[in-house]
Amino acid sequence: MKKTTIWILILVGLALLAGCENEPSSKDMVPPTISGARDLTHTIGDEQPDYLKNVTAHDLSDGDLTDRITVDDSDVNLLVAGIYELIYRVSDLDGFSTTETVNVIVLEDGLEPNTTKPIFLDAKDFTHTIGDAAPDYLESIRAYDAEEGVLTERITYDDGDVDLMTEGTYELIYAVADSFGNQAFETVHVIVIESSVPTVSTLNIYNINDTHGAILEKGSEMGLGRIGNLIIDERTENPEETVFIAGGDILQGTLISNYFFGESAIAALNAIELDAFVLGNHEFDWGLDIVTEYFDPDKEGLKAEFPLLGANVFFKGTREIPEFIDPYTIVAKGDLEVGIIGLMGYGLESSIATSRIRDYEFGDPLDEAAYCSEHLRVEEGVDVVIVAIHGSDDGFNQAVGDLVGNQHVDAVFNGHSHRAYTTFEARPGVDMPVIQSGANGEYLGRLRLDLTDGVVADYQADNLTGSSDTRLQTSSPIVDDALAPYLEIVEPLLTETIITAGEYLGRGDLTTYMARLIRTVTDSDIAFHNSGGTRTDVQAYEAMTMSTLYQIFPFDNRIKTVYLTGLEVKSLLADSYYDYHDIRPGLTFSDDELYLVATNDYVFDYPFAPFIYGVDPVDTGILIRDVFYDVLLELALTEDYFYLDSPILLNGSVFFLARDVSILPGPIRITNVNGFRDTPVI
Repeated sequence: MKKTTIWILILVGLALLAGCENEPSSKDMVPPTISGARDLTHTIGDEQPDYLKNVTAHDLSDGDLTDRITVDDSDVNLLVAGIYELIYRVSDLDGFSTTETVNVIVLEDGLEPNTTKPIFLDAKDFTHTIGDAAPDYLESIRAYDAEEGVLTERITYDDGDVDLMTEGTYELIYAVADSFGNQAFETVHVIVIESSVPTVSTLNIYNINDTHGAILEKGSEMGLGRIGNLIIDERTENPEETVFIAGGDILQGTLISNYFFGESAIAALNAIELDAFVLGNHEFDWGLDIVTEYFDPDKEGLKAEFPLLGANVFFKGTREIPEFIDPYTIVAKGDLEVGIIGLMGYGLESSIATSRIRDYEFGDPLDEAAYCSEHLRVEEGVDVVIVAIHGSDDGFNQAVGDLVGNQHVDAVFNGHSHRAYTTFEARPGVDMPVIQSGANGEYLGRLRLDLTDGVVADYQADNLTGSSDTRLQTSSPIVDDALAPYLEIVEPLLTETIITAGEYLGRGDLTTYMARLIRTVTDSDIAFHNSGGTRTDVQAYEAMTMSTLYQIFPFDNRIKTVYLTGLEVKSLLADSYYDYHDIRPGLTFSDDELYLVATNDYVFDYPFAPFIYGVDPVDTGILIRDVFYDVLLELALTEDYFYLDSPILLNGSVFFLARDVSILPGPIRITNVNGFRDTPVI
């Protein structure tokens, strides 16, 4: 008996516990309903309809929700005849919502909605370009009937009179009928025109590279005015056939360009409507950020109206391209899309001062050429792919010529080596042309591509001069006007003679002279200058202006000094790279003694040279060109001609190039360096 009672009590307890758990939820799972929503008819000019009139909402749990109804009439235009969607929406207190969509039929004033025939809304004429996809004639047309409402789905059309392949104006007839057989017709016109995009069968790509700031005409250097004259004429006569690219090392190297940190050159290239600017190693000379400012829309001042390209220019240790640099650009020419890939050549980091390149590196140009070419053809639908590389490497050219399929490249433009050539890389089908156009604007490269159905079928490459095209003998007024404000500022420096050269001054002799000048001005034991830092000769009896000095020493190299051991100095003298040097007269070097050594910052900062590891390195801040200018300026006070063995005059002190060391004074400090680093405001 006791056991039976216990079990009964246990069962009762479990039943009570079960009754306390899993109590049914009282949450309403049924959405509300909207009543009274129906199509509305509105005549243009009448008062705006009351969209909520006679519309109610109700929910089983929450009751009347009419005051919670919202209306979305963003698609409705009560000023233009048509049929528009109006959306009602309401939510109950549990968050369940309902929408109801109706039509708002907007009628022109005077059109009665109770007509026995359907009416058309939104009928319009079509303009079709031959070769485009056929128009969708039902895309926007609507039909309405007073008794049956919207009849848009019943619309048919007769386009039997329309010929989309022949220019002309044709009639298109719409028809619609209601359920009682009442019909309505509407006639519109289909205007067929010839393609507005011309078919391009010839493409002329013009190229400059390594102009080094040679903006103005001088001797065989045509200048951007004369080059621009041909390009602008071509753009005027053959706008859909003309492309113009610049292949690097464009800005740095002359007074009128350096004075303004390249702004004057950018202004001229804007006037010529350059299509693409490829980075070169000398675009890093002032620091990459100086050049990219012209491409930064947030910076004040003149902006480049063309893209800056460098597909393989990365922040060191990454695949990230610096801001305002693009890997490629696409130029639309008629029915053609032309992709231009910009690249830096192999190993050109070594051609840039260490301080300017330490944050960057150049990836494999072949990898980037293949990747970008495939991307352009597959993802961008480009027809023609051009590679412009600031480099001159036969192995690279051949490897690009071997690319096939979607990586296929149609032509390569070279730079950097200052050579003028046209050649090709043999391959099945059409060979790949390769062209480089000298330096300093002495040539304008031209590559003509003949195309069949957007594919290169033949080519012709040449380098033009004034003798091969007379348009290169005349300067463009458009470019001249763009350069005028800059020229006005520097005109005196370009034309005023400092002194006259009394003899022919070769590049090698000038390089050695600069080494002597660097040594003398720093009172060093030995000084070096690199041959690449001297860029031109000076003819006998040539007037030497500030412009001449920029042409000789175009780079803003500073003098640096350091103490090295005699053994380190001897190792430098054994290397042919350091052939251009000057030693204090009568001095010999002992292995273990320290000697003061001077050179320019490009040579000094090279990580595999001993200078940066020496004792007490000093950046004097003195520009070598400014020292040369001061020497000539003071010499001109007493002399008419400059010779390589002329005395060095600085601050009233006289130093001779090859004198007994005993007569040399102590260290010299330049107090009147005439720099031009502050860019004037135009």
